[in-house]
Formats: sequence, structure tokens, C-alpha cells
Amino acid sequence: MVGNGKNVKSMAYVENVAAFIEYMVTHSNGMQIYNYVDKPDFSMNELVCLVKETLGKKPVTGFHWPYWLGYSGGLFFDGLAFLLHRKLPISSIRVKKFCATTQFNTRIFTDTQFTPPVSLKEGLMRTIQFEFINKNNPDEVLFYSE
Repeated sequence: MVGNGKNVKSMAYVENVAAFIEYMVTHSNGMQIYNYVDKPDFSMNELVCLVKETLGKKPVTGFHWPYWLGYSGGLFFDGLAFLLHRKLPISSIRVKKFCATTQFNTRIFTDTQFTPPVSLKEGLMRTIQFEFINKNNPDEVLFYSE
């Protein structure tokens, strides 16, 4: 793990986003704009522990590489990717994204009576189980992210 892991990430579980859209179609008058995020936000330390626990491993963050060393390693892989003319799974931008705080506020839960059907923790656990544990069709690509 790169960095101290105290950076916080805002996320949304897709089933909750769909439920919110359905709720607003039937419960709102006029046009309203919201940033949808599920709460609570998790730190990277909490997320790493959740992923490890869901995968059946000991829920600890383990060794933390200093940010400067992780970012330097990312720059090395950027150069290697340039020389090889292909993308690699490690890059400086991915190290920066991993270590950045991306936390957003929302008024959804104060402005509306919407209650997400699935907790963010449960949604993350379902996603991890579907993607990495209970693979039904290994050739099926569900999404691609950078």
C-alpha cells in the first residue's frame, strides 16, 4: 500500500444510484441536480481491510510504502510503458489517484426522504465477491476503469 492510507474516498453503489433515480422520477416535481454518493466515506485503510476481509484474508493494511517511493516507482513504470508502447497496471497517475482524497458532499439525504436499499459496505462486498470470488463467466468483461 502506498501512503499512510488516511485519504478518504466517496463512492456510490450502482444499485443505490438506480434506486435513487427511480425514487426521484416518482417523488420529485421539476428538475433537481444532485451529486450522488453513498455515505459514509471510507479511508483507504478501511477499504483495504474490507477488501482483504471479503477475500478471506486477515483484515490488515500491511506495509505502507512512502508516497515518494511509490510515486517514483510509478514514474519508472511510466517510462517502461513508453519504451514498450503499452499500458501497464502501475503508473504515476494511478499512485496519485490512490493516494488522493476524493471526498464529495451531498444533500440527497437531507433534501429527500430517500434511503439507499444497500449499505455502501454491503455494496462493496457484493462487488468484490462478484468480480473476484464468484466468477460465473471468466470471459465476460463488466467494466473497464483506469
